[in-house]
Amino acid sequence: MKPRFSVHVCELLISFGLFALGLYVVIETRNIASMQGYAQVGPRLFPNIVGAGLILIGTVLGWHAASGGWRNVPLDEEHHDMPNWRATLIISAAVLVHMALIGWAGFILTGILLYALIARAFGSSRLLADLGVATTLAVAVFYLFTKVLGLSLPEGLFGGF
Repeated sequence: MKPRFSVHVCELLISFGLFALGLYVVIETRNIASMQGYAQVGPRLFPNIVGAGLILIGTVLGWHAASGGWRNVPLDEEHHDMPNWRATLIISAAVLVHMALIGWAGFILTGILLYALIARAFGSSRLLADLGVATTLAVAVFYLFTKVLGLSLPEGLFGGF
């Protein structure tokens, strides 16, 4: 039995979907109220970056699909018949714990915990390296949002360090 759609048509549909989603994000970002006092960076910046990225990815993938299909896609060497339920449970638990504790423990501590648990779910066995990267990222994001963008994130136990 021959498939109804060819692989290239499905690739084009996925590409178009990404492009359309990016276009929707960029258009809907105009509805975000712009606050006076922001010189360059406002609440529209990051949604516009995400939307532009989706448009770019959709365009590149569409071009590849139209010119012979997606190529050089690395194939997984192992064939997985069963989903990895352990990783799914760890990631789900990490997100739930993050949501439950962020108000009390704060953004930095819960961000560190979230990163470390998700790294473990993806197979990392280097706990100290994961905690080091997680701490660097959580502190950098916390200060970017609170000091640079002037937004409020939960400080938690240590008052944001």
